[in-house]
Amino acid sequence: MSDGRMALDAETSQLLLEILELRRPLFSGAAAELQPHPTSVLIATGLLVPHDHEDVSASLADHADTPVSLTWSEQHGGLTYFSPAVGPVLVPNERLVRHAVDIAVALRTFMADMDLRRGWQPHALVDDVLWEVGDVRLDKRPARVPIWFARRLFDPAIVRQVIDAAIARPHSAQRVILTSTRTSRLGSVAVPGATVVALADVRASFTGLAVSPGILGARLRGVPAPAQGPLVLSDDGTHLTINGSVQVEFKTEPMINAIRRLVSSFPQNRRIPIRELTEHGSPARLFGAKRWAVLKPYIKSVNGLWGFTL
Repeated sequence: MSDGRMALDAETSQLLLEILELRRPLFSGAAAELQPHPTSVLIATGLLVPHDHEDVSASLADHADTPVSLTWSEQHGGLTYFSPAVGPVLVPNERLVRHAVDIAVALRTFMADMDLRRGWQPHALVDDVLWEVGDVRLDKRPARVPIWFARRLFDPAIVRQVIDAAIARPHSAQRVILTSTRTSRLGSVAVPGATVVALADVRASFTGLAVSPGILGARLRGVPAPAQGPLVLSDDGTHLTINGSVQVEFKTEPMINAIRRLVSSFPQNRRIPIRELTEHGSPARLFGAKRWAVLKPYIKSVNGLWGFTL
């Protein structure tokens, strides 16, 4: 189980926030196969827990995406479907299990660095949507600040539920509503007596999920949220956010120098010869296979010149 301080990488943190934004915060085994590393970390930390099983699957034998119904087979000791090509096919249990976000563990992770009262427990105000976390001490404020957490605040119906909950439970102090919804999707969301803050904007680190008391306190003092736009590169050049959601981390000086040039060239729609970016001859060799797989949809070559295409 996570204590909120286990190391998470950027990909894992982003996946959890994305799952929280689903209509139902569930993650299928088939989807997990596409992101095995972050899924395994979320399961190991207790942030994802088994919930139920799929009762249909895509065919594993017929190279088709058509869903097939599953039935229990005593002979095979599991769920199977009938393939015209090979007969009964056993579907591995790990492909069928659906995991759900353990919201209590997630909230403890988000609040790991916050000064909450001893023994605090989250309380659901709107089932599966809104939770009261507790009161925290920020900066040198004489009074504690009440914290709520909400997900899917891009959905007008959910915003209405959150507003109704806030009206029904007025507080003498301005409360903070943290949300898994990213800033670019919040639009003009306003809740009476509350400041709505995207959790991703106030994390203690780019890769983790714990909220920074200092950054959150600064937001309440009026310090603006981080810069927005299709490309946001950290001051030290190590962290890039693309379109508000895709996040990439850079570790070496050659990578950082190249990504700075590519980002700074984007507003002018300028493109750069590969020899001015790297001595390795290609972005794939410069950034490495895993990092380039994330960047490749956004960095393109036009007539031998490289740049972001968004």
